[in-house]
Amino acid sequence: MKKIIATISVSIVTIIILLSFIDRTPQESESNTADIVYSITSIPENLKSIGELNKREQDIVCATSKGLVELDAEGNIKPVLAQDYTVSDDGLEYVFKIRDDIYWSDGSKITPNDIVDFFREVITEESEISALLNVFGVKDYINSSNSFSNTVAITSTEDSLKIRLNSKDDGFIEELTKPQYRVRKELLFWEDIDKNYSSITYSGNYYISSMSDSEIILKRADNSNAELAQTIHLVKDDSEDLALAAFEIGERDIVMNPPTSQLQRLKDEGKLVESPSDEAVYLAFNGNNENFSNQVKNEIYRLISKAIEEYQNKNDLLLELAECSYFREDKDDLTKLQSRNVMVNFKSDVEMPSKIVLVAKESLQNKDITDYLTAWFKENTDITLVCNLLTEDDMNLISEKNYYDIALVNVYAKLEDDEQLLATISSFLPKSQRDMINNSNSKAEKEELFAEIEEELFNNYRVLPLLFYNNTIAVNDTEDENILDGNGNIDFSAIK
Repeated sequence: MKKIIATISVSIVTIIILLSFIDRTPQESESNTADIVYSITSIPENLKSIGELNKREQDIVCATSKGLVELDAEGNIKPVLAQDYTVSDDGLEYVFKIRDDIYWSDGSKITPNDIVDFFREVITEESEISALLNVFGVKDYINSSNSFSNTVAITSTEDSLKIRLNSKDDGFIEELTKPQYRVRKELLFWEDIDKNYSSITYSGNYYISSMSDSEIILKRADNSNAELAQTIHLVKDDSEDLALAAFEIGERDIVMNPPTSQLQRLKDEGKLVESPSDEAVYLAFNGNNENFSNQVKNEIYRLISKAIEEYQNKNDLLLELAECSYFREDKDDLTKLQSRNVMVNFKSDVEMPSKIVLVAKESLQNKDITDYLTAWFKENTDITLVCNLLTEDDMNLISEKNYYDIALVNVYAKLEDDEQLLATISSFLPKSQRDMINNSNSKAEKEELFAEIEEELFNNYRVLPLLFYNNTIAVNDTEDENILDGNGNIDFSAIK
């Protein structure tokens, strides 16, 4: 009996000793060591002026820089570098409370004064700052030699940033979510990013670790969420077909706009993410060509629209019909669009030309559309449609030429980015109308002015809307379909 008791006692003591060695400290979340490989079509050398970059080039800035506020996939505005913000009763003054736990990639704290310095730089160096032109003093600062601190109403305290406007603008906060307002340092260094990337301190979740002619590597910053992917490889692919081939064998995780012929298969396999895009195609008539009456132009537009409708039926994942709307968000405005649709759908007995020459910018998407249009006109009309694909430089000069009748114009159709929109269609707008929009101070004022211009563009057959593209993205292994933020840029934090 004593032996049994002794044995039990020894066992209990042994268990107690063993338990004392068990680590009872809370377990930290494991660090994500995954890589994301993202296919891109080119390696940019200049990332200074965001307004001049395409969406995929902007993705690099968004991954490496954070904004005061950002726009999520559902279109909700969320504070990021700002903890919160308040707006004065008159709608003129915005005060942003800056977080006290935000850091540059070198470990130093991001301060309100750093953000003021950024705005000073961006007003000087950025090409598209329409949101800031309504800030008190900005236009005076741009057009004079006065100091920023004594002229512009962007100031800081120990924990806050204050911005004062000239006039109320309900769209101001949403404007600040755009990529060009992601906070950066040393903007001039971004002009030669391939040479200076290692000298820059970054405010984002990632920093540029290396750059070559074929790849950009982004590394997760030490102070970023450990659940984010550790490395992002942005790899240059020479074509969509090559990118998708690499995707199929697991060498790419994200491929933007895969070949149209593969969209349905990717969707069936659960590897396709779709979302609305602001990329549009308009039909422009040559203003130098006086051979076509308005009746002829209307019939050409009707035929092109009918062909595009049949094309859309076969490519519904890729695009959506514009239905006479210049902006996707205006498609529900039936009052405005009803009369346009009646006008366009009226079939005229007017004598049509035997040949029409169409030009478009050289791209795979435009080639697919123009090939379809050529075949459709041959099968359904007595008109020969001749399609020529031009380089971007040649397309920029078509307003001076007279060798074409109509043009497909690729447009980023978002009025908030009015400079980019106007730059694309400026050849077809009188200078007075361009200046009116450029000089307007608020989103509401821009919308009102463009509404007037729309009617002139449409009724005089200058530029007419055809279609809106959708974002189509081939993605491996993601449970979250919302990998684009509200501005159409990749949100790498959504890909785990």
